Amino acid sequence: MRLLAEEARRRIDRHPHGHLAPGGDPILALHLRLPISGDQDLLAAATRDCDADLDRAVDDLLAAAETFRPGRVFCLRCGGSDCAHAAPPSSRHVFQGFGPTGAPQFADFAQLLLDRREPRLDQLYAEPPAIVAAALRGRELERELLPSFRDARREFRVLGEVVAGWFRSPAVAEGREALAVSLLIVAARAGGRERLGLNIVAAGPAGEPIEWLHDRMGGIPWAAAARWGQATLREIERGRLAGPAFESRIEGTLVGVARRIEREERARGRRTKHAEERHAQGERPTRMAALDLSRAPNEAVLHDERRNTYVVLGERGRTHVFSLAGKLITSVRYPAQTIAQRRESGVWRASSAEEIAALRARVAGDAEGR
Repeated sequence: MRLLAEEARRRIDRHPHGHLAPGGDPILALHLRLPISGDQDLLAAATRDCDADLDRAVDDLLAAAETFRPGRVFCLRCGGSDCAHAAPPSSRHVFQGFGPTGAPQFADFAQLLLDRREPRLDQLYAEPPAIVAAALRGRELERELLPSFRDARREFRVLGEVVAGWFRSPAVAEGREALAVSLLIVAARAGGRERLGLNIVAAGPAGEPIEWLHDRMGGIPWAAAARWGQATLREIERGRLAGPAFESRIEGTLVGVARRIEREERARGRRTKHAEERHAQGERPTRMAALDLSRAPNEAVLHDERRNTYVVLGERGRTHVFSLAGKLITSVRYPAQTIAQRRESGVWRASSAEEIAALRARVAGDAEGR
């Protein structure tokens, strides 16, 4: 039970919205079937079921995150987070506010600091470079909104945000990549009441979605600041504050998140040797990823047109992403709706028999070499 609890905590910490986990000592409901005959096939099947059930329980625990989609801003113009306006165009871009008709707008982080006459801009390029985090108030983010769109945003309000960068990864140190992040304080109506949450918006250095950043960077560098910010927002919610008192607490939360990001990043130090090796060599296929690929029907092996990777669909939404060279990039779990949308939109297309055979050969060869 202790090991299961540690694994659940690890999965929550890796989740892009792990900071939304409820405070106190939350309980996960798991359905465990334990074969006692010692049959290895039955034990393997029970292991897969437990793995899937643990992911489901974590997803249920973080259900509040559905209002704040990882990596994307709610588009007031389109009324959702699935449109092309909702995601930053690169890892260097941060959210700078809404356009006149409610579409999210993004800016290069350094350019945004320059436009704001941020005196610490030069620290981004110092040796060693420093993390700079700046708070933007809600009024700044919606100043371009036309009155009709400002009045229509009652279901979703951005109360302010913290933008921060550049975060370092092994490739960043070589000058190839840079990463900035936006942490939005959002008020959204759910279940008949307004809830406060921290919506984290970022794109991976190679265009990966935010779900991949934990493995890519050896951890989420702003995770502790996000957990503190979310806990503070829960306190504000419980206090049912309004008017100047509410605005003052939101302002204090923005300042606190920014300070914690800068302080915690200074303490992180350099990447570990293990993380650098994983980044340089690529993650070798886990046993489950290789197994899912080996038994997946051809129609479950897809090609991601945007990122030029292979996507292997396993059971219960389990999804593995491989590079063209057969290296495992990540394993995540997507809801059925997300998988269907990406297939229908053509983002994930069917792979040819030749492509699938080549991928399986590369993955099998890599597994044998371990």
